[in-house]
Amino acid sequence: MSAVRITAAAAIVGAAAAGGVWLLLPDDGQTAPSQVNDRVPLGSASVRRRDLVDRQDVDGTLGFATTRVVAAPVPGTITRLRAEGTTVRRGWSMLSIDARATGWVLYGKRPFYRDLTPGMDDGSDVRQLERNLKALGYDPGTIDTAWTSSTTAAVKAFQADRDLDETGTLKATTLIVSDGPARIGAHAAQVGDAVRPGTPVTKLTERTPRVTASTDAGVAATLRRGAAVTVTLPDGREVKGAIGAIGAVATPGGQGEGPKVSVSVRLRAKRRLRLDGAPVTVSLATGATKDALAVPVTALVATGTAQYAVQLSGSRRLVPVTLGAFADGWVQIDADALHEGDRVVVPA
Repeated sequence: MSAVRITAAAAIVGAAAAGGVWLLLPDDGQTAPSQVNDRVPLGSASVRRRDLVDRQDVDGTLGFATTRVVAAPVPGTITRLRAEGTTVRRGWSMLSIDARATGWVLYGKRPFYRDLTPGMDDGSDVRQLERNLKALGYDPGTIDTAWTSSTTAAVKAFQADRDLDETGTLKATTLIVSDGPARIGAHAAQVGDAVRPGTPVTKLTERTPRVTASTDAGVAATLRRGAAVTVTLPDGREVKGAIGAIGAVATPGGQGEGPKVSVSVRLRAKRRLRLDGAPVTVSLATGATKDALAVPVTALVATGTAQYAVQLSGSRRLVPVTLGAFADGWVQIDADALHEGDRVVVPA
C-alpha cells in the first residue's frame, strides 16, 4: 500500500485490516469506552517527534541504458558473439565474422571516423589510439596527434597478439569506442546469421542498472534530482536509489489518467543486478510533515466513528487524540495530555 497522505479513517481501516488497530467499540455502538480490557497481549512504544514522509508507489522497469549500437563491419556470417550481460574491456573483441575476430573495444569519447593508417593527417583520433595502445602495454612513442613509425609498430604488435594481419592499419569500422568497461545488451542478431556491413548486431549499455518509471505530472512537480528512493525487486528485495532525471515534458496518460512525467532512478545496489527489463516498484517521497508528534498506528484505539484514542503505558485510561498525517506505520497526533517520550500501549 502506498504510504501517501490519506484520511485518518482510511489509514486506520487499512491498519485494522492488517490486525494492528484496536477496535474497542462498545456493544451498543453509542457510548465510547473509557478503559481498555485485559484480553489483548500488550507492549509499549514511545511517543516520538519524527518526519512523516508521504510516499507514492509507481511501477517501473529495471534496465541498462544503451550507449551505442554495434553494427557488422564486414559481410559474412556471425560465428561468435559475446553473451548478453558480459562486460567487455579495452582490447577485447565483441564478435567474430567468418571466424575472424572484430569489433575491438577501445576507450575514449569520440568514435573513429576514418581509418587509422600510416601517413594519415594529424588528429585527435591518433592521440586517442595511442593512449589505448599505451594502456594495453604497447609503445606508440610520444602520445600526440601525429602518426609516427612508433605508432605503426605499436599497431602491428596489437594485431600480432590478436592473430590479425600485421598491416599497421586499423579500419574504423572494426573499432568500437566506449568511455570505459561496457556491458553487452540485447542482441539484434545471433550466431549463424548472415550480415551485411551496417547490420545491427548488438548493443553496448551502461554497467550500472537504472529504473525508468512515470508518475502523475502533479507528483513529479514535488520531486527533485538526487532524492532518495526505494526500489522493490521482483524477488521482494529492496535496494536504495536516487532520482537521476525528471522528464521536462508531460505525456498523455492512459484512459481516465492525467498527464504523466518520466522519472529515471539510479540504483545503489551492492550486488550485480542482471534482471534487464524486469518490473519493479519505486517508492517516491512526495512530501513530508516535519517534526510531527507521532505514535505507531498500532497504538490507536477506535472509540467511535472517526474517533480515536491511545492508552498511556501503566494506565487503563484512554486519551483521545486528533489524527494528522500518516506514513510508514506512524500517525501524527494532537493531544494536550501527550508529550514526546511518553509511552503508549501497543499490541505485543
